[in-house]
This record gives sequence, structure tokens and C-alpha cells, in this order.
Amino acid sequence: MEHTQKVLSTNLFSLEDALRELEDIREEVEETCAVADNVIAVPELAYKETLCLLKQLQHDLPLPDMMWAEDGGIGLEWRPGSGIATMSLYGDNLVIYGAFFNDKREVNGICSLSDTILLEGFITTLKNLFQ
Repeated sequence: MEHTQKVLSTNLFSLEDALRELEDIREEVEETCAVADNVIAVPELAYKETLCLLKQLQHDLPLPDMMWAEDGGIGLEWRPGSGIATMSLYGDNLVIYGAFFNDKREVNGICSLSDTILLEGFITTLKNLFQ
């Protein structure tokens, strides 16, 4: 257990890393929206909600891959050896989450960003994927 905590702690991210990733997404969205009509811009609230969520995760998980969806959301993705986990935010105070495992088990749902009980349950599942 102690070894796992040491390994995990070396992979944790800083808020500066997260902010840099979000700024890269913002630039990509703005550039794409300037030349394409079929893309929905990511609302400012989605960036703020993503940062809020990342602040909750920063001490427990590695930095996720971050991307934007053409339907106006920001996605977070982790790929631990045993599966894939995702969280999506659209600026509507909801977190859409899912974790899918090699053995066909899955956990998924939608909760309010302020629903700490459901959110903590999924974060615990995420942490377990990295052990």
C-alpha cells in the first residue's frame, strides 16, 4: 500500500499543468470556431467547472488527457492499465462520468458538480483503477 501511494504521488499534477491544458483547449476551440460553422463553442462556465473539478482531483489522481467535444463540452480521460475512465463537463453544473473495465464491468452516471457524495464515489473508483 505504501509503495502504491509513493508511485501515485509522483504522477500527480499541478494546477499550472491543468490550466495550461485548458488554455490549449480554449485556443483550439476558438481557432476551429473561427473557420467552421458546425462546431459549438465551449461555454466559459465549462472551463470554470472543469478547473473546479480538477482542483478536487489534483491530490488523488494523475493529470487526465483533456479534450474538447464539437458539441461544446470538455472531456477528461484516464487510461489506467485495467480500463478507461472519463468525465465530461458542459457548463451546466453536471458531470457525466464513466469507467469501463476489461472484464466488461462499468460504472457510469450523471451528477451535479456540487453532489459531493456521488462525485466522491466515482473519484474513489478512479483512484482504485490506479492502484
